[in-house]
Amino acid sequence: MKPAEFGPTIEPKWQVGERLIKEVRSAVEKKQLTPLDGARVISSIAATLFGYDEFILREVSPETLLAAAPTRR
Repeated sequence: MKPAEFGPTIEPKWQVGERLIKEVRSAVEKKQLTPLDGARVISSIAATLFGYDEFILREVSPETLLAAAPTRR
């Protein structure tokens, strides 16, 4: 992939991932999922969309994503 192709290729996946992670965060807040299950789902989302292996996923902790305060736009 050329540098100029990176953004247009990743952006749609990033948008889908963002929506899915918001759903997971909401499910954890509503106690529909445990925090650990939420973290596992987020890891699966990232691995599926971006092809990361488990080692890289540890660098960006799903637990941190769940714990982050939602951003208001």
